[in-house]
Amino acid sequence: MRFRLVGVLAVTQVIGWGTTFDMPGVMARKMASDVGLSIDTTFFGLTLMMLVIGLTGPAVGEAVRRMGAARVLVMGSATSTAGLALLAAAEGPVGYFIAWTMIGAAGSLALSVPAYAAAVEREGAAGRRTIGVLMIFTGVSSTIFWPILDAIDAVVGWRMTLFAMAGLHLLVCLPLHLFALPPIGSQLVEPDATRKPSVALDRDGATRAFLHIGVISVAFSFTTFGLAAAYLELLRGAGASVEYALWLGTIRPVVSIAARAADLVLDGRGGPLATTAAAALLMGGSFALLLSGAEGEWLLPAFVTIYAFGAGLSAMARAVLPLVFFPPDEFSRQSGRLALPQNIANAVAPVIFVAMIHQTGVASAAFLGLALMAAALASAALLAKLAHPSLPPSARTNTP
Repeated sequence: MRFRLVGVLAVTQVIGWGTTFDMPGVMARKMASDVGLSIDTTFFGLTLMMLVIGLTGPAVGEAVRRMGAARVLVMGSATSTAGLALLAAAEGPVGYFIAWTMIGAAGSLALSVPAYAAAVEREGAAGRRTIGVLMIFTGVSSTIFWPILDAIDAVVGWRMTLFAMAGLHLLVCLPLHLFALPPIGSQLVEPDATRKPSVALDRDGATRAFLHIGVISVAFSFTTFGLAAAYLELLRGAGASVEYALWLGTIRPVVSIAARAADLVLDGRGGPLATTAAAALLMGGSFALLLSGAEGEWLLPAFVTIYAFGAGLSAMARAVLPLVFFPPDEFSRQSGRLALPQNIANAVAPVIFVAMIHQTGVASAAFLGLALMAAALASAALLAKLAHPSLPPSARTNTP
């Protein structure tokens, strides 16, 4: 049953990310002139998509809890079909951005949170492993879809390419979500596994845990999504040639996927809090390396490798931290609430990082990244204190 669950969700998540978030990497230049926008402006579609996902996240989390993840994923596939069809038919900026608004709504209904919730519904807290496998697959979505999009566009043009991508959601993703997901209850889940969190907290503790997880999620998202767009500019600002920066850029996704795979193979040894701390230390260390004034040919490859490994771990931690402090049947609700600040950070971070690199230099961007990782590490330490509180005086053993 796990193989079936992973298979369905892996296929639909790769299609979902590859045809929406990853798609402008190939298609923006081809769409721009036809819809009356500059190439740079077309990427505001992605900003709009992430804002819509963030704003609708809490409502979608509640919908998953009320209706079940499968129904929400079906609605997401249908909305993705409509959004991509609208984008394919767009004749100007208004139609273009309306389409991206619908694609954002589709992303909220079909990407990440509902898919992870589908795993947790069927496997309880053990769904962490399934989420880890899914994150490995989604990490290669651009590698899979960029050549596909480019090849189809070369034959039939960008509009028919996007209609074909809409067809994938209608003819592949929707039937898989509707008919192929294992039913809830078909997986072997321990008794009460859907009701008990890993850490028992009172209401005040749960509120503090949510706030600390929010700080970690925003810090990790702001950094990784911001630098995903500004990565080449950062490397060039640090002294790399265009060709060398592009070559270094190919290392990052490979190392990030390797980090996710390593965490999965180790089965999260130490738990999500240890993964969180490791991610913050690695990314923070990479920024400290840039700020250290060190020189040499080894500097940029070392930065890329350390940062990318930390970024891969951060994605794992961000996805599963709620399972430590909240019951699995609360996972979708809490993840949906976290989606609001997280996706707002995703939307504004690229603009801020690029502006800092261009106006004040690489050091300011590295200092911002270091500060964000310090905040994440502090929140992880406070979460660890919530998870393992000191014994009260009455519980201590008195010694003579």
